[in-house]
Amino acid sequence: MNAQQKLPDSLKNIFRNSPDGPLRFKAARDIYTYYEELNRDSALYYAEEQVLIAQNNHHKLAEAFGLIQKGYQLTGLGRFADALQCLLKAFAIAEDKKNDKTEYWYLTTLEFTGNSRLVVLSYAHHIFAILMLRTENLEQQIIHFKEAGKIGREIGYPPRYMLADMNLGQSYLTANKPDTALIYEKLAEQTAFQSSYKKYIGNIDLLMGDIYQALGDQSMSLQYYYAGMQAATEQNNRSSLSRIYLRLTKYHLARGNKDSSLYYSLKNLQTIESLGPVVGLETNIGIGYENMYLSYQLNHQFDSAFKYQGLALVMKDSLNQARIKNLTKFQNLTYGEQTRLREAEKEKIAFQNKVRTYFLVAGIGVLLLLAIIFYRNNLQKHKAKIKIEQAYDNLKATQQQLIQSEKMASLGELTAGIAHEIQNPLNFVNNFSEVNDELLKELKAEAEKGNLDEVKAIAKDIEFNSEKINHHGKRADAIVKGMLQHSRSSNGVKEPTDINALCDEYLRLSYHGLRAKDKSFNATMKTDFDETIGNINIIPQDIGRVILNLINNAFYAVDEKKKLNTNGYEPTVSVSTKKNNGKSDSYRIEIKVSDNGNGIPQKALDKIFQPFFTTKPTGQGTGLGLSLSYDIVKAHSGELKVETEENKGSVFIILLPNQITS
Repeated sequence: MNAQQKLPDSLKNIFRNSPDGPLRFKAARDIYTYYEELNRDSALYYAEEQVLIAQNNHHKLAEAFGLIQKGYQLTGLGRFADALQCLLKAFAIAEDKKNDKTEYWYLTTLEFTGNSRLVVLSYAHHIFAILMLRTENLEQQIIHFKEAGKIGREIGYPPRYMLADMNLGQSYLTANKPDTALIYEKLAEQTAFQSSYKKYIGNIDLLMGDIYQALGDQSMSLQYYYAGMQAATEQNNRSSLSRIYLRLTKYHLARGNKDSSLYYSLKNLQTIESLGPVVGLETNIGIGYENMYLSYQLNHQFDSAFKYQGLALVMKDSLNQARIKNLTKFQNLTYGEQTRLREAEKEKIAFQNKVRTYFLVAGIGVLLLLAIIFYRNNLQKHKAKIKIEQAYDNLKATQQQLIQSEKMASLGELTAGIAHEIQNPLNFVNNFSEVNDELLKELKAEAEKGNLDEVKAIAKDIEFNSEKINHHGKRADAIVKGMLQHSRSSNGVKEPTDINALCDEYLRLSYHGLRAKDKSFNATMKTDFDETIGNINIIPQDIGRVILNLINNAFYAVDEKKKLNTNGYEPTVSVSTKKNNGKSDSYRIEIKVSDNGNGIPQKALDKIFQPFFTTKPTGQGTGLGLSLSYDIVKAHSGELKVETEENKGSVFIILLPNQITS
């Protein structure tokens, strides 16, 4: 208590000697906080000083803060109309979002938050709710206490929602809902003990005592009253202390406890007198006199009883008249404010209707303009669409022609090789046919002689030759069919295909084709086929086209290097297949076409799969071969990769996924 008594003197020195600004405002505020529940008149003075300092510094939120504190003290003094005017001014400032960025110099560390305007707004709702409590408007006090608590929780400010919960407990007790009141009061008690804001623990204990009294638990009620008395004494909260003394006075009067009733009624009166001219429902001097009268009467001290009875009657009559006067003024102000608000609402509605009309007309005009713009745009889009479709059709036709040209170019390269391949079986057919002619003549001669053994031997030779003729005829037929299959468009149907045979056939056809065109061309061909692969499901003419293109490119690369390097260089092209059996492998079939040519320059490596890119001289390549090959492999859910090293050669790798194996 001694430290608390010295506190105002040190703060008053700062208040008196500091210029108008943050330091003086904070001193006024700290002094106000000291007197807030100790002396209403002193607290009111320092609240008014805060308002003046804030106005002189053009600090709107600080002004609103001071107005709220002034409104709280005016409420405690029973000047409800004046309190309402202060709070309405504070609301006007706190609800203006322009004040969101105002600095925090009027706040204590405890109240620091990201948005000081919301601190002030929650405070305004809280004090307005207390005004509604004092003027007995239960519905409005609950609404505003809840709003204060809601904002307090949103901004993470425990003192505000603790006080809101504390007062909601009192409001619901007034509404005869003690169970609900107990829930809110326990929330307030929990927050108070968890935070450093202990000032109102005495008041929380008081209300907990009232709630347990309403619930019929006299023992818990008394326990909280005594705990509240100790807490309120420690915090010097005389407003709560006077009300606790009043409860204890009534308790002992009801039980005929003479000494205790007189002790607590005297403490109650002394505390009320120290608060100043308070006209609260429970903290007014008339109530104090009345309890003194009842206590002296219980103690049979009738002279003192009659004295306080007279004082009580005079003071209660005076206070009631003042209260009625203040309530009437408050009601008139409230009615005037309600009338003003109704008129403002009418003006607002009329203005909104006018604005809506303007917006509607403007909106119709904008819609008409947009309709015209959209119509023109759609017309232009339609014309553009027709042009684009025509251009697309032309592009598609050109693309098909280029693809067909690429096919025929590769077929042209095969022509000499196919001729060479067909020539061999045709030679066999011709030779065996001529032999059979001679054997038939011999057969006829031996038959005329009746030499049956010789006839049988000759017949057997003819049969053997006929099988050879049939075999080589089928071989020539297969080569022709392969040529036709390569040249025709793909039907897109996968079929079981011997990939090793396909690779081997195109390797030989490509080689003999190049040999037919250039007799000086020569290269070593190597194969390494995995015989465990078997047939796989692919589109043979498409994958064959890819393999042929890669082999042709490989032969071209080694031939170009041979022309530049004739000393000890042996052109070599290798084709291999492999089946990967590991479970972790994404691809199961691997086809490699390797050469030991010059390799691919690094600057060209990123472009080789782009359409129309070629490293061959003009007229020798379309630039579509690798691009089409890449697309074909992708269509088989595979991958086409290249590994190269300049001056050492390249390896093109076709990877086909495991789901296409059969």
